[in-house]
Amino acid sequence: MHITKSAGTSVALSLFGKLPYHYRAWEYRVIFGRRRFNQYFKFAFVRNPWDRLYSAYSYLKGGGWNDDDRAWSQQHLADIDDFEQFVLEWLTPERLYAHIHFWPQSDFICDKHGKPLIDYLGYFEEIQDDFQVIAQKLGSDATLAHTNKSKRAGYQQVYSEAAKQKVAQLYQADITHFGYRFDGHQRMQVEAGQWQPAPAAAENP
Repeated sequence: MHITKSAGTSVALSLFGKLPYHYRAWEYRVIFGRRRFNQYFKFAFVRNPWDRLYSAYSYLKGGGWNDDDRAWSQQHLADIDDFEQFVLEWLTPERLYAHIHFWPQSDFICDKHGKPLIDYLGYFEEIQDDFQVIAQKLGSDATLAHTNKSKRAGYQQVYSEAAKQKVAQLYQADITHFGYRFDGHQRMQVEAGQWQPAPAAAENP
């Protein structure tokens, strides 16, 4: 499941040599049918929601991927001076769906009840190790190539306390499902179709 702004471009190009669509898991289940869908190995990479949002904002303000992104940014973000203003004045629950880069990550990989529809949850923050787990599962000797990388400051330096709290509210499902906090995460995994904490050794600063 190619979640936006979570290294999906690098992962997909490294493993398959091409990009998948940004279909959500339930959409793939419709496309392939439940039986085939359940037989496939399904994975996704997720990212700290505070970091991902800042990445998405910076990416779109910088022009994005194509002319559509540039036109969208000009229409919606031209009057936004900085990230603080974007979060506190522009971003609302409804506007999370104004552009696919702002969609909650849970929407890509969960059903309407928040139940995961994937088999393996990879973390952007541990991408090299998790990529190797996935490659081994797929019987691939691919190595991870980095593409589409943004040039920007670290996200922890750009958040005020007010902005931090607002993002925590807007992306509460992602924070809960994936074990994130502002400055780290407790790794989660999928067991028998449910979210479960990973072993204690998977705690990450």
